[in-house]
Amino acid sequence: MNNTISNNLEGLNDLLYEQMKEWKIPGMAVGIIKNGEIIYSGELGVRDVNQNLKVTKDSLFAIGSSSKAFTSLSIGILVDEGKLDLDTPIKKYMPNFKMHNKYAEEHLTLRDMLCHRSGLPRHDLLWYNNFSLSRKELVDRIKYLEFSKDFRETWQYNNLMYATAGYSIELVTGMTWEEFVKAKILEPLGMSSTNFSVDVSKKSADYSEPYAEKGEEIQQINFRKMDSIGPAGSINSNLSDMLKWLSLHLNKGNVNGKQIISEKTISELHSPQIPCELFPLKLDELQFSSYGLGWFIESYRGRKHVNHGGNIDGFCSYTSFLPDENIGIVILTNLNNPACAMPIAYYIYDKLLGYDYTAFNKKLKNEAEKIFKAMEADNKSTRNSKEENLTPSHSLEEYTGIYENPGYGSVKIEIKDNSLKLTHSNIEYTLTHKCYDVFTMTMMKYYLITLTFNYDSNGNIKSVSIPFEQTVKDILFIKQ
Repeated sequence: MNNTISNNLEGLNDLLYEQMKEWKIPGMAVGIIKNGEIIYSGELGVRDVNQNLKVTKDSLFAIGSSSKAFTSLSIGILVDEGKLDLDTPIKKYMPNFKMHNKYAEEHLTLRDMLCHRSGLPRHDLLWYNNFSLSRKELVDRIKYLEFSKDFRETWQYNNLMYATAGYSIELVTGMTWEEFVKAKILEPLGMSSTNFSVDVSKKSADYSEPYAEKGEEIQQINFRKMDSIGPAGSINSNLSDMLKWLSLHLNKGNVNGKQIISEKTISELHSPQIPCELFPLKLDELQFSSYGLGWFIESYRGRKHVNHGGNIDGFCSYTSFLPDENIGIVILTNLNNPACAMPIAYYIYDKLLGYDYTAFNKKLKNEAEKIFKAMEADNKSTRNSKEENLTPSHSLEEYTGIYENPGYGSVKIEIKDNSLKLTHSNIEYTLTHKCYDVFTMTMMKYYLITLTFNYDSNGNIKSVSIPFEQTVKDILFIKQ
C-alpha cells in the first residue's frame, strides 16, 4: 500500500474496511489520483477466500461495463483519424446492418448507439451465457428484436449496441475490437496486464475469484464469459493498469506527452448526450444524471462527475473522476453487487472535499429493500393469481422438444426428475405448472416469469411464449 496519504485521507483505510464489512466484500483494490499524483493505492482483503490470497495492485478483476468507455474511446480515435463519424448512419460502415424498426435502421448512428438511444431494450438473454455466437452472428440477430420505444425517444441501456459499435471497428480497420483496443489504448498506456477474456485472466498468477452473497454467506461463483459481447463489458484489469486509464481521462487524452485522442473528441465523450436515470434512488447530492458516450455524467454536489460502473457475475467496479477538481477514483471489487462500489466513491469524494459523513449505504440499502419487496410481491401475485386447473392440459412428454426463435436461438425442454426443465444458452431452469398450459420459472435468482405453451387446432403443442425481455411482447419459440 502507498504510505504517502495526504492529511485529508487520514482514516481512509478504516473507512474502506468498514464499507467492505458492511457490504461483505471479500477483496477490493482502490486507487485515487489528485493533480496527476497517485495519492492512495489500497490493496484490501482477499482475492481468493479459500486460499487466503491477498489482493494486490496487480490482482485482475473483471471491470464489466466499465469496458464501454474503452469502446467509445476507440470510436473517438477513429473519428479523429477520419475513418468514422459519430453522426453518419451506421449503414455507411455496415451496409448489411438491419433492425426491426426500419426507420431506426436507416438513421441509427454511432452517437445513438454509444449513448443508448436506439429505441431497442436490453434483450440481454440473447447473449448472456451464449458461448457459441460470434460477434457478427450476434449483430446479425438484432434485426429480429422488437423495439420497446421509438427511435431516440428515451435512454435505454443496451449492451447489444455496444457490441455493434465494437464490430464496426473491425469493418473499417480490419482489426478486431480487441486488437484495436490493445494497439491504440493498452500499449500506449502501458496497460500490459489488461485482457479481454476470463480464460486469459485465469492463466495469470494474480487474479481474483468471483463472489456473490447467498443468504447470509458469501460464496464463490463461476466466472462469466463475455467474449461475443466484448465491447460492452469483457475487459479484465488491475489497479495498476486502471490508474493509467484514469490518468488518460484526467489528462484529456494525453499520455506521456502524446495525444492519443484529441481534446475536442474526448471532451465530447465526457459531455451529456441524453438525460437518464440509472437508479430509482434520489440523492440530494446528485443534481442531475445524464449519459455521454461510454460514461455517465452527473452533478455531484454541484461538481461535474464523470463515471461508469461495471457489474458482471462476481465483480463490481467503478471508474470515476471530477474533471474540474482533477480528482479520480478507481474501485475494483470481487462481489456480485451492483450497488457496492458507487457509494464508496462518494464517501471518498466527500472526505477529499471536506464534507461531513453521509449514510450513502443506508440510503442505497433501504431503496434496494423496497425494490426486492416489490419484486417478491409481484412474484407472489404471479404464483397465486390462478389456482384452478392445477393439472397440465397435456402430458409432460407433449411439452418436450426443441423450440426455435431467430433472434434468441433455441430452447430445449425435457423431463428430468419428473418435472420439466428448460435450457437456454446453457442455463437450465425448472418449470413449475401454474394452470392449463401455463408454467412459471425463476430467472437470475429474483425474477419469476410466466411462460405459455400454445397449441394448434388439433390440440398439439406448437410453440412457447417466454417473456425474456419484459418491455416487449413475449418472445415466441416455434417447436421443431
